[in-house]
Amino acid sequence: MTRKLRVIQWATGNVGRHAVAAVHDHPDLELVGARVYSDAKAGRDVGEICGIGEIGVTATNDVDEIIALDADCVLYMAQGDWNPPVALDDVCRLLASGKNVVSTAVTAWIYPDSAGDEVVQRLEAACQQGKTSFHGTGIQPGWAAEVLPLTMSGLFRRVDSLLVQELMDYSTYNVPFVLFDVMGFGKPPDEKVPMDEPAIGALSFKAPLMLVAEGLGASIDDYVWRRQVAITDKPIDVKAGRIEAGTVSAQRFSYTAIIDGRPALTVEHITRLGADQAPDWPNGRGWKVSVEGLPSMVLESRIAVHGEDDTDQGCLGTAMHAVHAIVPVCAAAPGIRTFLDLPAIVGRGVLAKGRSS
Repeated sequence: MTRKLRVIQWATGNVGRHAVAAVHDHPDLELVGARVYSDAKAGRDVGEICGIGEIGVTATNDVDEIIALDADCVLYMAQGDWNPPVALDDVCRLLASGKNVVSTAVTAWIYPDSAGDEVVQRLEAACQQGKTSFHGTGIQPGWAAEVLPLTMSGLFRRVDSLLVQELMDYSTYNVPFVLFDVMGFGKPPDEKVPMDEPAIGALSFKAPLMLVAEGLGASIDDYVWRRQVAITDKPIDVKAGRIEAGTVSAQRFSYTAIIDGRPALTVEHITRLGADQAPDWPNGRGWKVSVEGLPSMVLESRIAVHGEDDTDQGCLGTAMHAVHAIVPVCAAAPGIRTFLDLPAIVGRGVLAKGRSS
């Protein structure tokens, strides 16, 4: 009988709590450790922290304890996009210690070349030292902007342009710093915020464009960033706080790769605080891939189709894409392994009945 792969969960936030439940329930995996950040969580059973009851794994905020554990893989789900250098130190230390890493923490790591040579060199060196593999994943980016277009591409004779859209209502997304300070919701429409800057857009969207371009055998000439906003005419109360009348309540932002002189690949997010905001923009709950070419095609992927919380369901999908990647990543040769290097990430075991949700 093949032994279960031993897994450590790093961070137990919106995505990590779903991963804990999934690993604990998975027939091929065993949760053996958990890294938390707060003193309030340290020393508690991680199952109790994540709402599934005690499972016999005690969480710790001592990184040395995590490094010392015998494990095959770490699910690294810290908020790494807010401090990539610290996240890189963490991941390289884990890889060098002999643990494979699957990460949702830094969007650029879905295709680490987008983060620069130093990041690639450090990750590769740590992989070689520990004889381990690294994989960055997610749902958008990390699935809709990469896996869907690449999977569709085998049907085309020619692609003139490809557009990936995320359509989401963030009314229930309870991360005020991201919504207000980074994205600019609740701000006057002319106030400068980080999401106005092309360099900020590149942190999230350059990686999927580069990965798809490589997968399709194309070279990118340049990039174009665009952000539009819409305002509300009345106050809105959302989970993260209050949006006053006359401030930003919806926005759409896109990053486009110019190939052979034309806007060939675009990733666009259309994000609202309420389905009634910006009614003239495309609406929905999920992702849409539109291709102009031979043949032309539109693929729509809706989430939360029974009225569930779509942001929470998105976090669940993000967690599961990482959990299902553990087995192939542990089996891969040492080094950085993107979607172009791994077999298809499939949901092995998801049809089984009789396990807890």
